[in-house]
Amino acid sequence: MKGRHNVMMGFVCLILQTMPVLGQHNESPPVEYLGTWGERGKAPGAFRDPQAISVGSAGFIYIADTGNQRIQKWTSGGVYVSQIGGFGWGKEQFDRPVDISARNGLDVFVADHYNNRIERYDKDLHFLASFVSSEQWSEDLRFGFPMGVDISSQGELFLLESENDRVLKLDILGTPQRSFGDFDTGAGRLTDPQRLLVTPQGVVFVTDLEPASIVVFDIHGNWTDRMGNGELLRPCGLASSDPDLLFVADAGANQVVIFRKRDLIYRIDGSRSAGFRFEEPVDVTLWRDRILILDRKMCAIHVFRMTGLLEKLGG
Repeated sequence: MKGRHNVMMGFVCLILQTMPVLGQHNESPPVEYLGTWGERGKAPGAFRDPQAISVGSAGFIYIADTGNQRIQKWTSGGVYVSQIGGFGWGKEQFDRPVDISARNGLDVFVADHYNNRIERYDKDLHFLASFVSSEQWSEDLRFGFPMGVDISSQGELFLLESENDRVLKLDILGTPQRSFGDFDTGAGRLTDPQRLLVTPQGVVFVTDLEPASIVVFDIHGNWTDRMGNGELLRPCGLASSDPDLLFVADAGANQVVIFRKRDLIYRIDGSRSAGFRFEEPVDVTLWRDRILILDRKMCAIHVFRMTGLLEKLGG
């Protein structure tokens, strides 16, 4: 069912102050906490067990409201716009939507986990297509139980699947090209992958839990690095605003960490900061100078401003 409301959820709090963000040098970069919006429930604009957040180029925010089996659309100012969903197998139904990607500004891709498919919608949440495994595909390129999805700047679709603990790359027509991160990848083998991110520069980042780290591949699936070992507890969602900056939601440590290249440089840690708290940050996305952090347990989105952060880092 699709609804369209002009409901202003509003910020739970609006505290315009600089919050301490702890880094390697115990500095406080100018990251400003703006507020928190969202609430727990079934009504339009409320959430249950939300798992993912993404923002398109026009500033609309899309949230995988997993517990309510739906996708919600919001404005960048925290105004509820519309939704699609409900439990089922139809074109606008889901069985545990766990990840979402809207970054290309035209499409919204949803990893519909137990329906074993990737759903494609336009920016207004009108159904466009489904991507499912085909018996005509090579058996080693079929997928099941997708848990992450993203799209490259060339329109190639990347999905993370839990059935084989690997990444599958599809071309712009939806035909599988290759898989990587699976058992024969060597040092880049994924053991318990959570989310993936494909940057405009053609870098593929995957959060993995065993060990807790970020596995790095190039756009062709070649393993290049593993970073964050010993610095993360349960890394989940990822975001990037700069070729050298990577934001990681660490749900296990209740923080969002910022890497520059492979060095952890800052932590946004609500448990150590006055005025806001995290309970389980599972995803992060960026819109202009805003950092939006999705908190699964709080059923809320925390909003920060990055004013001066890039300048402080020399960006």
